[in-house]
Amino acid sequence: MLSARLPAYGASFYTRSYRNPPTGSRGGGRNEEAHAVLERLGARGISRSTILTVSDGKKLSFWNLFKGRMGRITVIQVLINFTFSWGYWGLQSWMPTLLEGRGLSASSSFGFIALSAVLMIPGYMSASYLTGRFGRKWIFTIYVLAAAAGGFFFGTASTETEMYVGMFSLAFFALGAWGVWDTWMGELYPSVLRGSGYGSGLFGQRVANTVAPSLVGLLLASATETTSTILFINMFLFATVVLGLFLPETEGSELE
Repeated sequence: MLSARLPAYGASFYTRSYRNPPTGSRGGGRNEEAHAVLERLGARGISRSTILTVSDGKKLSFWNLFKGRMGRITVIQVLINFTFSWGYWGLQSWMPTLLEGRGLSASSSFGFIALSAVLMIPGYMSASYLTGRFGRKWIFTIYVLAAAAGGFFFGTASTETEMYVGMFSLAFFALGAWGVWDTWMGELYPSVLRGSGYGSGLFGQRVANTVAPSLVGLLLASATETTSTILFINMFLFATVVLGLFLPETEGSELE
């Protein structure tokens, strides 16, 4: 329980240490202070002569997420959250059972999962670096496509080595894509709708996280072939790639 609370403690410390930059008319013209806060957060390359502002628009209701251009973005990003979460967590939730179905022992399965978890870290780091150079959209698309290819390779592997290559590729690229997506999703909305838009996306994730493990368990309990189950789950990652192509690039854009 203590380890589960540590992220919350860290977030609490972070929010107390870094307040929102005091920009715009509500900041009383405290432009230098705003730049100082951004530099502490790691922002680089912003000229001190740049006037930082925020939207002074009125507060909008939740239903504005589904109007006009925002409606299209909301539907697509909620679907991405659903398919991406299904494709990843549907597989991870039953990984020990799926590996056992592919011939690995219980002890080998847990070692396999542990090594996969280690590869998530360079996945995050590489995606973080590349998205600043090539943009959110294309790095997300390439990483999810590579994760789907890794999942397909894992599902059709005929040797233990092929299983390792497929699963490690899935772990590396899927978690890198998650890092990009968590940033990109919030940037799709103006400030006045960002919290509501992000929350609607998390709702799509929670639905998938609830339904996917149960359905995958049902497939396994009904003696569905392991390879077929893995490929079925993997199709949701391919759907994520297609959906991502319909969202706008935000890297380098001025956020509202």
